[in-house]
Amino acid sequence: MKRTNPIVELYSYRYVLEQLIRQQLVLRYRRTFFGYLWTLINPLLTMSITAIVFSALFKMDLKTYVVYLFSGLMAWNFFSAVIIQSSGVFVANESLIKKIFIPKIIFPLSQSIGILIDSLLSFIAIYAIIYFINPVISWSILFIPAAYLILYIFSFGIALLVSVATIFYRDLQHVVTVLMQAWFFLTPVMYKVGGLSLEASFLIKLNPIMPFIELFRAPLFLNQIPEAGTLATCCIYSAVSVTLGVSVFSRYKNLIIYRL
Repeated sequence: MKRTNPIVELYSYRYVLEQLIRQQLVLRYRRTFFGYLWTLINPLLTMSITAIVFSALFKMDLKTYVVYLFSGLMAWNFFSAVIIQSSGVFVANESLIKKIFIPKIIFPLSQSIGILIDSLLSFIAIYAIIYFINPVISWSILFIPAAYLILYIFSFGIALLVSVATIFYRDLQHVVTVLMQAWFFLTPVMYKVGGLSLEASFLIKLNPIMPFIELFRAPLFLNQIPEAGTLATCCIYSAVSVTLGVSVFSRYKNLIIYRL
């Protein structure tokens, strides 16, 4: 039996992918008064409250802290949402998977792309606030699309691993949420590494998501392109993540239907 090229197979189902993405976006805000505006309102309210509370806690200038916090949260919120929401994607689409043949990778792919669209829309509103606070126009802002792409590849690789693992261990989709909360506090989103002890700083610098936070923080907070070393590290992490994710997924994709 001739094996189908997965890229060709995925391309032939591109309309299914498009429909799943559209369905995800429509269902998320259906029957809500503000509709898609919640894409902007929700993260803005959450980030604003967090900024006010922690700027007072850390005794930092509110305007400076808002830019610092927002630039870090944009990267973290996107990464966290992809991992958490992709963990149960096969279980959530069990009935569809059992009825018709669709390349299984379409489900985590559509989920992550939908989240990416949400995040990009949120970025527009968040950047407007950052510009209002710090009205500096820098060419470094043009790096943000590349930052999103590199982070997306890294996140998607991990999402594939988690989505496959959840098929075998259903409780994992609940454990992932707790683990991501713990991971958040080990990530310098709300605080600066410089204010920590040497031991804590060393451990946090081993955090694989940290350089991705810097991809966003450099152009938004520092108004400069990320350092070459940071960019290279992120590219390596992304390549390893997606290679491992696709390899594991390819090995177990045919078992998914039997484990649902």
